[in-house]
Amino acid sequence: MAIFIDLILLTLTTFVSAYIGLYFLPLNLPMRLILSALITFVAVSFIRRFFFKSRNNKMSYRKYVTHLIWQGEEYTKSILAKLCENKRDFQDMGEYVLIDGKPVFLWTKYGSISADTMVKYYRICKKNNILKAYILTTNGDKKTTAFMKNFGDIILVYTNFKQVYNSVKKENLLPQDSKTKIPAKQVLSMIMQTAFTRKNGFRFIGISLLLLLISFVTPFTNYYIALAGINLAFAITCMAVSLKNN
Repeated sequence: MAIFIDLILLTLTTFVSAYIGLYFLPLNLPMRLILSALITFVAVSFIRRFFFKSRNNKMSYRKYVTHLIWQGEEYTKSILAKLCENKRDFQDMGEYVLIDGKPVFLWTKYGSISADTMVKYYRICKKNNILKAYILTTNGDKKTTAFMKNFGDIILVYTNFKQVYNSVKKENLLPQDSKTKIPAKQVLSMIMQTAFTRKNGFRFIGISLLLLLISFVTPFTNYYIALAGINLAFAITCMAVSLKNN
């Protein structure tokens, strides 16, 4: 609660400070408010990210699923085996695992399960006389769920990683959500490579030309010319970075 109040006060203070700073610039009221809001958003986001640290450094469910996907199927099997020690019977059957005699297929991938994969699971079940099996995944969709009903003699049921996550968390086996801080020089280089491209350079040129045209028909001539100049500076930066990369 205290952190929430601090964030509200920080947001209000930053907004007022930004508005006061912009008050001395030749801007109309709507533009001044918009720029103040943008400055506040960027500043508060930066401060929140670097100064308000979460007390719980454990992985969230979503990040843990991503962790399992990156580590692969064998790693997930080892986690399940560890969770089943002294509590449940666990057997690695290669293409699937048995937990207390229940067949479980593991789909630790980003993409949704294809129809071909469902047919593969069906054939494995038929081969091993399995009437009901579970598919551990987060990517089951309505199309494949409907497709599963066509099998008739085999029941395939989707289940997510929630129970696995809760068990891992309870057993204190959850990895730390460690974040490696990227050096400021590397961050700047990444921004230069992704933001200042040749394509964006042409966009900046187009925007600057549009702003220059608007400056002839608006009372805020100096304002639009200044913005056009900023966009031209960005365009020059884009071209310089592009030439350097080539």
